[in-house]
Amino acid sequence: MTLPTITRAMADTYFATTPRLSQWNALTIAEMDTFLTEAQIWLKTLCWDEKADCCGNNFDQQFTRAVSELALALHGNPTALIGTGVASTGALGAIKRQKLGDLEVEYHAPTSATATASSGGGRGPLLLRTFPWLKEMIGCFLSNPYSSLLYRVRS
Repeated sequence: MTLPTITRAMADTYFATTPRLSQWNALTIAEMDTFLTEAQIWLKTLCWDEKADCCGNNFDQQFTRAVSELALALHGNPTALIGTGVASTGALGAIKRQKLGDLEVEYHAPTSATATASSGGGRGPLLLRTFPWLKEMIGCFLSNPYSSLLYRVRS
């Protein structure tokens, strides 16, 4: 399956019908192109069923909305999905101290931003946990919303 490529013109047309048009127009052309590309890279990591019957919604239109909105959201927080290099775990926060002898790890207390980012209950792809509103826009077209989920076992 080949997903549609969302162009700046398509995003412009979409945002023209939203109250976020001024926010979108405040971006430079280079920023628009960069964040549209980034949004599509992340959305293309999910498994799609573009033929799903989603209450009469059109897949291409919903995908255009999702890419456009995600591009704007990523512009507002470019490190939301890939952090700034601070090692962290979704549930425990940034690592405060590590020790190799007798294997010891200590974590900082989680910040409210970390707790908000994982509002999907810690299940499912990072993209959908970080931007849970995407589920409302495109969730019906996902063939498996937990397709990129990796389980880990703690002992």
